[in-house]
Parts: sequence; structure tokens; C-alpha cells
Amino acid sequence: MTLQVPYFASLGRPMLIARNQDPIAAKTRKALAILGYLSRISDLSASREAVADLLWSSAVRQKGMQSLRQALKQLKTAEEEAGLDVVISTAGHIQLDQAELRTDLQHLLKILDAGDSAGFEEARALWRGEFMAGYDDIDPQFTEWLLIERERIRAEVVDATLKHLDVSVIESGAGHVEAAANFLLHMDPAFEPAHRALIRFYLRQGQRERAEQQLKACERELKELDEVPEEETRELLKELSVSEKQIATEETETPQNPGFWHRPSTEFLGIDPQTSDNVVHFPHISIISGQLNQTTTNDGLYLKEEIVGGLSAYRAFDLYHGEYFGDAEGPQPILIQGDQAGSYLLRFQHNERNGKVSVQFEDRAEGRIVFSEIVDLKEWDSVQTAASHTIGRIHTYVTKKLRNPQNSSAFARWCQAEALLVNFDPVSDRKALQILSELERRHSTFSMSYSGKALVNIKQLLHYRVEDRTNRLSWEEILGLCEHAVMLDPWQPINQRAHGWALIQSNMPDQARRAFLQAIRLNSVDPINLISAAEGLAFAGEVDMAREKAELAMNLFTTVPRVFYEYYSLVFFASEDFETAAKIIERASYKSVVGLTTRVAALVCAGKEAEALELMSRQSDSLSAVVDKAGLGTGDPEEWARRINFFQEPKTRAAYDRGVDLVKRYFFGDRASLG
Repeated sequence: MTLQVPYFASLGRPMLIARNQDPIAAKTRKALAILGYLSRISDLSASREAVADLLWSSAVRQKGMQSLRQALKQLKTAEEEAGLDVVISTAGHIQLDQAELRTDLQHLLKILDAGDSAGFEEARALWRGEFMAGYDDIDPQFTEWLLIERERIRAEVVDATLKHLDVSVIESGAGHVEAAANFLLHMDPAFEPAHRALIRFYLRQGQRERAEQQLKACERELKELDEVPEEETRELLKELSVSEKQIATEETETPQNPGFWHRPSTEFLGIDPQTSDNVVHFPHISIISGQLNQTTTNDGLYLKEEIVGGLSAYRAFDLYHGEYFGDAEGPQPILIQGDQAGSYLLRFQHNERNGKVSVQFEDRAEGRIVFSEIVDLKEWDSVQTAASHTIGRIHTYVTKKLRNPQNSSAFARWCQAEALLVNFDPVSDRKALQILSELERRHSTFSMSYSGKALVNIKQLLHYRVEDRTNRLSWEEILGLCEHAVMLDPWQPINQRAHGWALIQSNMPDQARRAFLQAIRLNSVDPINLISAAEGLAFAGEVDMAREKAELAMNLFTTVPRVFYEYYSLVFFASEDFETAAKIIERASYKSVVGLTTRVAALVCAGKEAEALELMSRQSDSLSAVVDKAGLGTGDPEEWARRINFFQEPKTRAAYDRGVDLVKRYFFGDRASLG
């Protein structure tokens, strides 16, 4: 936001902003509601009676007027703290000083009128939600006025933006079109005219693939509202883009190579059409069931279904299903060679005498049995838990094999990059980004390369100093990468998780919550997915769900990697169980400044500040190296303090800030003053 003067922020949760850009609280919501109401009427002036009737409609007039006087006093106190003096109150009227008042809505409409790309990007930051969000219930009369006013504001904002999305403007190829349409979709992801504008724009640029993905995004958003795109939207893709028409004409003139018009797009991406089909091949798993027919116990069938469903949820295997009733042996083993992604055989066999199920996993490229286990479901808490154990063994074996640097297949390269994502050092990041850029160049529709790049950049911004800042992405660019990944494949859990983290940092907790919940729905058997999404839900304020999914994840791990104790601890911190959070974080690694800050915050909130200071003092040398490597995010402790706290719920955020402040003061302040 470029406003550098005191102002009233009315979009999203209303607040007064002081000269130093700190938010100023008013004692009651109705005090701020007065500002919101007066800022939207024609002359910024109303009678005291009108305001009292609007905000205290159920009270007798005298009582309402008395409550109004108290609210004005509260507002004046908040104004003084913010450095504002805009409310002019007389015996009969209340008025705002037009020369002094600044509001985020005024500024938003001003930059939308200008209509440049930078302005639309700023508009996205300004639009934090509906006008006076959270004020719907303060009085029935005010609610009625507010609902109408919101529609009026939305119409103003949409009209101010749509004038920059005229068909003639889009056809001209104006650079601001994409930013303007994305701003409207930020307001309302299902706003079809904005989707249409982007489809037109991408076609105009010769980017048919992006246009097709935009139509899919439109369909996905409208489906949640039980609607479908209008025929006008679908018809757009039946038209050839300008560049396609040109290439089609060249084809007519040079007919020796039909389909040639596809080639420029791949050459532009640096793809050799002779060596790449832009398709990523996953490991093959053929599933064979011996005597798992109708006579088999339900548990045996359920186990197979859970394992197959769990493998499918990873979106990392090509599964092939074949039933061999009455043939317990299945096909003869065949050695498969030349497939770098891997080819495997998964056999299920039910023993009718003891009711147990044999599960055998065979690596066909090596001609050997990886594991063969007899599953007695009586020994497991549930079919789901038993299935998760087998799924984990299969996934671990396959991905570990693919992480061999000698394997150069596309999915193997992704697995190699994924292994680097959990490291907290610039060398690993450079290697990961190199691999991901290679994948993006050769396989432009492989969605996880975009979410992977986003996660690396998020880690760099939050956890340690990046010496080379010329190539560092902004939060807006990171969010754009995540949105593109989700557009390409909304069913891939890591895409949804990365999108959730970008949304958290973009101050969109509701949308982040939705992304994390979707990640859990897509894969509820992967403990890494569960614990990561649970941590995100904790930050977004969905604490009960976060606890439930985090505990499930920890039960599913065969061996818990140390970093996940950090995530688990943060979930307990969100639920205000600081003692447990402090105990859990002890088992985590201190390779990141987040782990250090979380333990300090948990100890401080548990009433153990002296223990937190002793911890930092006892391990000062090693922790200084961690903090120095982090550079407290950007080298600016204040900026780091703002960025390190992901919690969206105000009370939890304030609690975590106590630990943030202590770490900041210990390593960058007067350490002696801390005693």
C-alpha cells in the first residue's frame, strides 16, 4: 500500500492506521462503524439522530443518543492515537473533514481509474475483503444499509476495472489487461467476465494452452456455485488466435508438414520437438489380485481398495488394474528394461484359512521382490492404518530409487528436487531451482515444477538471507506461480499446499484455509501432506481440524523426521497448549530460525521466560550461526519480525510475537538488559 498518511482502512476488517502505519484499535466496533457510514454518504455529514437510529435502532432515542456520545469519545481517543483529526462533531451533526480524510477505498478507486499494471497489483493488496467485513451483526438497521452499500461499492470497483477490459483494449495487447482481470478474480474467483477477458488476452498473445487452462479455472470456480460457463465464454476457444491464424495460413501455403503450427510454442520454451513430448511419465504399478473375489472377507477387499486408493492419491504413479480370478500365481515375472520411471508389480493374495492378506511388491526392472508381507488386520487399529503402512513402504522405495542423480527422467528429476526442498541452505536451493527450471523448460505443463519453485522462494524469504537478490521473486510473483500450478493441476496436493502458504503471506487466510483443506481431501494417507497442511490450518485459525490431522499424521509416520516436530509443535501452540508445544519442539532440529523462535515463544507463553533466556545463552554460539544464516529474513529485524509470524488469529499472533520479540532483542538488541 502506498498510502503514507494516517487513513481509515474499511476494506476487510476496519481499522485506523497511524502515521507509523500501525493499526489503532477502537474500543467498540460501533465507533468505527460511524466512520464507515459517514465516509460513504454524499456530503460526509449526517444528523446525530440518523446515526443513533442506524446503530442503536432497538434503543429509545435518548439511550441511543447517549450511546452515540460515548462512541464518539472512543473514536476521538483512537483518532488522537492515530494522528487523525477528521471527525467534526456539533450539537446536531457529525461530519468528516474532507481535506483530512484518507481511506483505502478512495485510494483504490483512484488507482483503478489510472489503469496501469502496477496499480492493479496494488489494488489486489488493498482489497482485503468486503467493505466493513465483520460488522454485519452490530445492528439490524446498519446491516440493511451495509449490505446495500457493499453492492454499490462492488459495482463501483468492478465498473472502474471493466473499462480497462474492453474487447478493443484486449485486442490491442495492452499490458495491463492481465493484471486488471486478475484483480477482479482476486475479488471474486467466479467472476466470469474476468475469465473471458483473460481467455481473449491469452488467445491474442498466441497462448492457447493458457487460454484453455483459464477456461478450466472458470469451470472449476463456477462448479462450486452449481453453475457452468456461459456459451459466450466457451465459444471464445473455437476461434483461432492471431498467431494461430498466421501459422495456419503458412500451413496452407506450405502443406508438407501438417501440425507444424504447434512447433513455435515448444521452441519458445526451449524444448526440442524431436526429444520431448512434454509429457511426464510416472512409475508404472500393475495391480494383481489373486482370489480377492466375492468370497473374500470384506476386510481383505477393503485393504486392497485402501492401498490402491492411497497410491492414486499421491498422483505419482500410473496404476494398471488386472484381476486374475482363480489364478493365484498371476502372470510370470518379466524383466522390464529401459524404463527410467520404473515398472512394478503389486500382488494381493487372500488366505481363506487364516483370513490374512499377502501383499507382495516386485521391482520388474530388477526382477526382484522388494517386500512381501502378511497383513493380519487384527493387529492394526484400522484397515486405513494398515494400508498406510504398505503405501508408505511402496512410496519410499520408489522415490528413493528415483532420487539417484543418474536417473534423468522427468519425474526422477522432480523427486531429486523435492528431496532438496527440506534442506535449509542456499546450495540446496540453487540445485533445486536449477532442476525445477529445467523441468519447466522441457515440460511446461508439469505443475509441480511451479509449486516447487514457489516453495523454494518462500523458504528463502522467510528463513535466511539470500545474498543474490536480483533473482528473488516477490510475494506477488510467488502467488502467481502457485496459482499457475493449481490451474495446471488442481488435484495435486503439493500445489494446493504451496498455494495455501502463498495465500497466508498475502493476507488471505480464508482462501488459504480452503487450499489446505483441499490438500488434505486429496491425500489423507500421506503423513507429510497431512502434517504440512495441518500446520497451515493452525496458522489460518482452523485449530481443531489442525490438531486432528496433525495427530493422524504423526501416527502414520513409521519414523518421524525431526523437522515435522516443529510443525507439530506449532499446531499445539495455536491451540494454546504451550507446555506441550515446548516439549515437542525439543525434538526438532534447530537448523532454522523458525524452530528457535517457536521454542522460545512456547517457553515464554508457558511462563518460562528465564528458561528461554538460558536456552539462548547456553547455545549462543550455535544459535548465532543459525540466526546469522537467516539474516532474520532480510537483514532487517523489524521486517523479519513481521514475516516470521504466520498466525492469523489475533490472540495467537500476539502470543507468538512475545517469542519473536525476545529472539529479536537477544540477538539484535541490548542483551544485557534482558538480565
